[in-house]
Amino acid sequence: MNSINNTNDSITSVTNQYQKSKKYILLVLGISWIFGFSTTTLLDFSDPIAYTIITFIYAFIPAIIAIIINKNEGGSWKDLKFFKPDFKSSLYSFIIPIIYFAAVISIQMLLDIRIIKSLDQINQTPLTLSLLLIFGYPITVFLILGEEIGWRGYLQEKLMNSFGAFTGIFLLGLVWGIWHMPIALQGYNFPNHPYIEAFITYPLVGMALSLIIAYLGFNRYSIFIGALVHASNNHFGGTFLTLTETNNEFAHSMIFNGFYVIIILIFGYLWRRKTFKNIKS
Repeated sequence: MNSINNTNDSITSVTNQYQKSKKYILLVLGISWIFGFSTTTLLDFSDPIAYTIITFIYAFIPAIIAIIINKNEGGSWKDLKFFKPDFKSSLYSFIIPIIYFAAVISIQMLLDIRIIKSLDQINQTPLTLSLLLIFGYPITVFLILGEEIGWRGYLQEKLMNSFGAFTGIFLLGLVWGIWHMPIALQGYNFPNHPYIEAFITYPLVGMALSLIIAYLGFNRYSIFIGALVHASNNHFGGTFLTLTETNNEFAHSMIFNGFYVIIILIFGYLWRRKTFKNIKS
């Protein structure tokens, strides 16, 4: 009798997790896309002020919705994974994106796809660049929490419980990737190839980073693991791109896409192996 009750409770729990994740995804994509497509259509996205306002508000929509829903469900900040991560995972979260971005940019430079800009082209002094590099990272971490409270804080565990750990992470990465669509279609990273950016690059980036975050936060899914990885990818990756310029945007985009596929394969394998090892033990 107890076995039957436990099974029914388990099924009910999975169903609830599925319904909650479905509701959240529909709300986030619906509200974000309405806001994103309307503002990028009505406003001049190339204008720095309009660009800053649109991207700032857009980045915090997942967090705002997650906080409201979590509160209505009686949840606490701890339910959104606000607890201290371990030092080793935090360090790797900071370093790994720097390593792969340095590798992909270096390869592109060797192939003459990208070249280093002069200081005149960058229009910044070495001191200013250093300050931006140092102080820009903690600011980026704060801004990234606008997304991570939603993706890793609210949604990740629910998708993993609903679809299984491995499939759940891939779904999370896919949702995260297509969420960027309104901005990606403006050619945020690839001005001449916005469809590649929106429908190939961002989904690949979402799945790759989701696997890295899941692997590094395996034993303790702190939201700050996601924030550190995500911020390093955006801040230091953006710095590498700012200091260089492309000679061939299509080749540049394809090499980046190839690198993210490699990251998906490597961390997918590592995380799956760690998952199976944990089950056996």
